[in-house]
Amino acid sequence: MVENLWQKAKQSLRVAELAYQNGCYDEAVSRSYFAALKGALALMASLGLRPKETSRIGYWVQAHFANECIHRRKLMPAESARILADLRDLRVRAEYTAELMTERTARQALKMAREFLSAVERRLTSP
Repeated sequence: MVENLWQKAKQSLRVAELAYQNGCYDEAVSRSYFAALKGALALMASLGLRPKETSRIGYWVQAHFANECIHRRKLMPAESARILADLRDLRVRAEYTAELMTERTARQALKMAREFLSAVERRLTSP
């Protein structure tokens, strides 16, 4: 399960990069969020933490990620909670408003997603 979630996180990041390269900035932002979300799910699954249902999974991750992975177990840097929240907020703007995401915003979202996934990968591969 952990490996599958991790593969999905990396796949979402690749799609975000392709969207960015092709000028699809809203999709780049959206996929960047999902890359981070799936990375968080992979890390949490590695700890035996899984949501009971998949509806509202983003809320479940927001409710448990910082508490379990940052504060309680100290696996992730404190700024990773901010990154996840910022990416979520950007995704909402990209998906549900008339605002078009700019190249700069998409580039920032990709940077945040890469940073987040790098931190997750360090934890998933550490003994």
